Amino acid sequence: MLCTNCFNREYQTTTISKEVVINGRPQTIQDLECEKCPGCGDIIFTHPQSLALDKKRINLEFSSKPILTPLQLKLLRKILDMRLEEICDLLHIGQNSYGRWERGEVVISPSMNLLVHQFIERFPEARINLIETEMRAEIEKAKARYLNASVSLGEFVRSVIQTTKIVTDIICSRLGIDVPQLERIENNDLPPENIPVGVSVNILQFFELTMDNLRRLLDNTLKIQNVKSQVSFMHARTPHYGKTAESMYVRSMNKILEKYVSEETPESQPSVNPEYLKKVDACLQQEGVSGRF
Repeated sequence: MLCTNCFNREYQTTTISKEVVINGRPQTIQDLECEKCPGCGDIIFTHPQSLALDKKRINLEFSSKPILTPLQLKLLRKILDMRLEEICDLLHIGQNSYGRWERGEVVISPSMNLLVHQFIERFPEARINLIETEMRAEIEKAKARYLNASVSLGEFVRSVIQTTKIVTDIICSRLGIDVPQLERIENNDLPPENIPVGVSVNILQFFELTMDNLRRLLDNTLKIQNVKSQVSFMHARTPHYGKTAESMYVRSMNKILEKYVSEETPESQPSVNPEYLKKVDACLQQEGVSGRF
């Protein structure tokens, strides 16, 4: 067939590599058959060649979606506050099938995996919690907003969680802690050196912080704890209306102290133990990640 671009040469069948965008990411399709003009280089696809391109694109789309884990499938219903029958009705699948996926009795099939991924993408909060690239992007935006010279570890963690809406289950799972430990970190109630080294490493990796970031966050936490020890008598006034009221009181007191420390410079500038930071950095390097920037 005569080239429709230069009208000088005949198209010849050849194979090329073509860049396509799959799920927001650039991908390369190899060994793609097409018709190419040897004169001007114009490329066209015949109908069968277009079909072959579509098939390869669909295969890439299927394979590029990570298989959802039982935990992710459970979290999806929790995030959307849906009963099993509700989500199955929306997806037009059997409750037994979804139940087996959640329990890990069977692995979700590639076609169903793609279907659920497409469902997840319709809900911003589900995307942030269950799609790693979306979570990373939201954390980066929150870091740009909250990671400053005066912020403490607790304030930073709490603010990022509130802004990104990452659920507690995921935070605790990624940091290797339980809910009470997370609350103590958020309220600057845990002395920095008492945070297990592995947890600090997880904090660095999950929030993609540097060792310098961590040192500054922990130093500011120490400032708050020093001031807190001077006003501990106020706890005697705490009303006893159950754990919820006590938790609210602790959070409120912590926020007041964070505000005070950020505006007032204490005479002494406490610093986290350098040996503790060395242990964290050594643990990072053992995992093949350096915290020095």
